[in-house]
Amino acid sequence: MLIEQILVLVVENDEVNAQVARAMLERLGCRVDTAEDGVEAIELLAKTSYHLIFMAWQMPRMDGLETTARIRSLPHGRVLPIVGTSARIGRMECLAAGMNDLMPKPFRLDKLKVELSKWTRWKEDLQTGAGR
Repeated sequence: MLIEQILVLVVENDEVNAQVARAMLERLGCRVDTAEDGVEAIELLAKTSYHLIFMAWQMPRMDGLETTARIRSLPHGRVLPIVGTSARIGRMECLAAGMNDLMPKPFRLDKLKVELSKWTRWKEDLQTGAGR
């Protein structure tokens, strides 16, 4: 059975972290776009309807806090799951910023699976080659 790909936006200013997240998410069957900061993320959101956003906290031009607030002000942005990614910020800070959850860095395949399962219709047993 063919299922629609999960569309994920990774907002991450560290190029290595963005590449690692992209590779892992693609391995799990997702289609992934990346943005270096909140400004680029807002531009991508104007063109694509994502199923999930992984949002770094500290970024140039527009940080994760301001980006989340702007996304939440969009009509479709109120229900879009946003998972904060940080090694320094706690879950309560992410929730207070309007994010749905926190996934601590570094990016790990098992953590990504949990977040995909929690916030989207992704299921490992339906993905070809997922986790292998």
